[in-house]
Amino acid sequence: MISDQDFRFLLKESRYAKKILEIGTGTGKSTTALITNRAEVHTIDKDNVFEYIGIEDKIHGYHCKSSDYWKLYNVRDFDFVFVDGSIDAYDCEEILKRTTNHFKIIFHDYLPNEEKDPGRNKGWYNMKVFKETSFLNYDMTTKTGGTHCVLAELNKDK
Repeated sequence: MISDQDFRFLLKESRYAKKILEIGTGTGKSTTALITNRAEVHTIDKDNVFEYIGIEDKIHGYHCKSSDYWKLYNVRDFDFVFVDGSIDAYDCEEILKRTTNHFKIIFHDYLPNEEKDPGRNKGWYNMKVFKETSFLNYDMTTKTGGTHCVLAELNKDK
């Protein structure tokens, strides 16, 4: 679950985004932060827990795994990505194909001083896989925020 500090960090960092991709809708608390700034939000979750009552026109919800989303939908030009699910190298490659030349990505459940395994520290593992996938073609700066988030800001350099 996203903490209040994470919620505020997400809200602040996404404030100028026009088109957002969220991987891992969960309860929808982070989705609520993302639509607050009036961006177009696309959210993917394998479970269909969150109901978009009253905000259906602001959110494009996809009830599937991310691997299926990439095959079924060709949505592009995301300038902000929020990852609160588990991703792999294929997800990272698709994120890089579908984002703008300059974009931000936040990984939730990031615990920098904890055990480094996918089950215990999902955010650290996701960030590691993402860095490995993107380091050749992007300049990247990172910073932590909230209680369990890390932000990477990327600029395509090639």
